Amino acid sequence: MTTTTSVSSNTQSTQGINDALKSGSASAADLQNNFLKMLVTQMNNQDPLNPMDNSQLTTQLAQISTVSSMQTMNGTLTQLLGQVSAGRAMNSAGLIGHTVMVPGSQVSVKDGVASQFGVDIPSTADAVTVSVVDKDGTVVRTIDMKGQVAGVHDIAWDGKNDAGVAVADGDYTFKVNATANGTSVQPVALVYGKVQSISGDTNGVLVDIGNGQSAGVDDVRRIL
Repeated sequence: MTTTTSVSSNTQSTQGINDALKSGSASAADLQNNFLKMLVTQMNNQDPLNPMDNSQLTTQLAQISTVSSMQTMNGTLTQLLGQVSAGRAMNSAGLIGHTVMVPGSQVSVKDGVASQFGVDIPSTADAVTVSVVDKDGTVVRTIDMKGQVAGVHDIAWDGKNDAGVAVADGDYTFKVNATANGTSVQPVALVYGKVQSISGDTNGVLVDIGNGQSAGVDDVRRIL
């Protein structure tokens, strides 16, 4: 009777390990500990005249070894990614102090002069318009760039509204609409900024251009 109870408990443990292997919810160390406990229980309670089939235990041991190897490999890859990112951050340190062009939509006006900005047009567009918007959401200037070929383009704004009157100094945003045969070509608004610092982690390398703005180093369109 005791043997029956132990074997039943062992069967439940086997099912638990199988479930953990399928769900990936347990670490390799936990699975190994459970496996050893189950193995000892089986050895202590199996019927010498009718020994239990160990093929399932062998299969589970191979699975546990695979899980352990994968977890070790994942940890190694994470470390390598961190090292690569740190290396890229060091290599990108040369950008500090340089003016770069990155995705963004903020533009400012100081002493009547607007900051530089632009647009990246993925494919040739037959119509490109730029709308400069103030902090209240009002469009103060619409710039018609006509048709443009694919590529990065500067946008010229003289700091005046549609009536030709200089706008107040301050912060503005801009939107770009570029279409080909009436369909958007998904333009990317760009701004210029001086790189203040470089940071890097497993997600990539970022360039900080001040005023709370940052962008991935791979998104830099121009370096001046």
